[in-house]
Amino acid sequence: MIDVLRIPVSKEVLHAMPKAERALFLLLGYASNQINLFSKLVIFSSNKTPLEQPEQSLSGVQTQMLARIIIGVLNEAWELIRKRFLGTKLGKEYTPRLDIRGQAALDKLKKNFGGSDIFNKIRSNYAFHHPYDSDVNDAFLRASDDSNWDADWNWFFSRHNFNSFYFMSDVVILHGILNAIGETDLIAAQKRIMAEVRQVSEDMTQFIMALTASIWVKHFGPQMTGEVCAKIAGAPDAFEVWIPFFVEIPPEERIVADHAHSPVEASNEGLSVTRSLLARSRARLS
Repeated sequence: MIDVLRIPVSKEVLHAMPKAERALFLLLGYASNQINLFSKLVIFSSNKTPLEQPEQSLSGVQTQMLARIIIGVLNEAWELIRKRFLGTKLGKEYTPRLDIRGQAALDKLKKNFGGSDIFNKIRSNYAFHHPYDSDVNDAFLRASDDSNWDADWNWFFSRHNFNSFYFMSDVVILHGILNAIGETDLIAAQKRIMAEVRQVSEDMTQFIMALTASIWVKHFGPQMTGEVCAKIAGAPDAFEVWIPFFVEIPPEERIVADHAHSPVEASNEGLSVTRSLLARSRARLS
């Protein structure tokens, strides 16, 4: 059973806060929400390794793509802290107010982002921005010369775009990432990246909690009042949830055809069904 606490936050107090401090306070919550979401998605995606190909490879790439996104999210959170907290009046005021765990987390974040800079390299070139043509072509040459990947120059298409993947493109991008972080071994690179993602996620979350608490105490007082607004029963175990790559489309929206389609026709039909699914999703939310 999960107890959900509702914590009222006074708009009057928020209005009275200095603008820079209020913006930081709100952005810390926004950053934390993103980190929590993508941390869960990475865990869910990696909870199971399919036994058959190509599902095993596609599931693995899906996890790597989510990891790249959370790397970008964590790097953006650090840029928020670096530019709007460290070295500012707010930083000088609040750093001494952090609890021991918050100060330790900040020290580790400084060390991590001031060292290998893996996060910024991946974020700037492969997570939130597409790489330059020169980097793509260099990655292509590296991938084409890597005989370990000779069997992986493929596309995987299905009747619906949700179940299709341009695998060859990610093979090239992966080699670009390996080069950017100074690795040649895929397994070693994956372990290095995921270890840093876990550590930085934990440190970032701990620091945000500590800084948010310090700002709260100054403006809202030493106490926080909350009430249980919901009790969630039957929530799944976080390490039992899995995000598969392949998904069945509901029968009434599944593409049914008696003849083979060209790639263009299949793509157009897939787009039509995607729009139908998105429309259904919007209707459920309204």
